[in-house]
Amino acid sequence: MKKTVLSLLCIVGVACAVYFNLESPTKITEVQVHSQQDTDIDKDSARDTFDYFLAGLGEEDLDTLEANFLRFNHNQANAYQLDENLFKRFVEYRAALADLEMGSIQNLDLASLQRLDEKLISLQLRYFSLVEQQSLFSNENTMRQLALKQLMLKEEFSDEETYQQAWQQELDLLSPDLQQGYRNASLLIKIHDTEALDDQNRYLQQQALVGTEAADRLEQLRTDRKTFQFKLDNYLALRAEISADHNLDEGAQLTAIDELRHQIFSADQQRRVRALESMDNSPKS
Repeated sequence: MKKTVLSLLCIVGVACAVYFNLESPTKITEVQVHSQQDTDIDKDSARDTFDYFLAGLGEEDLDTLEANFLRFNHNQANAYQLDENLFKRFVEYRAALADLEMGSIQNLDLASLQRLDEKLISLQLRYFSLVEQQSLFSNENTMRQLALKQLMLKEEFSDEETYQQAWQQELDLLSPDLQQGYRNASLLIKIHDTEALDDQNRYLQQQALVGTEAADRLEQLRTDRKTFQFKLDNYLALRAEISADHNLDEGAQLTAIDELRHQIFSADQQRRVRALESMDNSPKS
C-alpha cells in the first residue's frame, strides 16, 4: 500500500511536468538556464511557461529566474504576453506549497491524502480566482482526484480483475489529453523505479520503456550528473579548507575560492555552482 501511494504521489507531482516544445524554432538562450539551452521555451499555456522558468531554480536564484521571465514576456507580442501579476502569485503559491507539503505528507493513507487535497484546493483559492484556478490547476487537480479514486478502488475491490475493470472505467472517462498525461506520468515513475537497479539492468529496462536512443540519453545524463557531483564534492572539500585557513583574511579567502571555482568548473558550471552556494548560504565571492 505504501509503495502504491508513493507512486500515486509521483503521478500527481509529474502529471503536469514541463513539456519542451521541440517543434518551435525559436530559442531565447539569454533567458534560459544552462540545462535548458538545448530546449525551447514552453509556451503551450501560462502554467507551462511558468513551470519552465521556475524549473531553473537551483541553477539560478529566484530573482534571476523572475527577471528571465519578465525579459522573455516583454519580448512577446502584446497579444501573447502573460499576466505578470499572475506569475508573481504563482511564485508565492509555490513557496507556500512547499511549506504545506512538508507538514502534510506524514501518513501515506487515503485519509491523509484526502486532507492534503482539501488543503491544496484551499491554498489555490487563497492566491487565485476560480477562473485562474481552473486555468492553472485543472489537469493537476483532476490527476490528484484520479489518484485518490484509485486508492478508493483498491480498498473497495480485493479481487484484482474486478479492480482493474473498475479502474479502466475511470480512465476511460478522462479526456484524451489527460489520458496521455497519465500514461506519461506512469512512464516517468517506471523510469524512476529503474534507478535502484544495477547499470546493465537499468539500461535494459529503460531501453524497453523508451527505446535505445532515449535510454542512451538517460545514461549520458546520469554520467554527466555523477561527474559534476564528483567535481562539486571535491570543490566543497577544498573550499572548506580555504575557509578554515586562519592565515588568510576574508578577502584572501574569497579570492582563493573564486580561483578554485574557475580551476575546477567550466564557465557554465560556475554559474550553477554559484547558485548552489547561494542557496546553501555558504562563503562565496
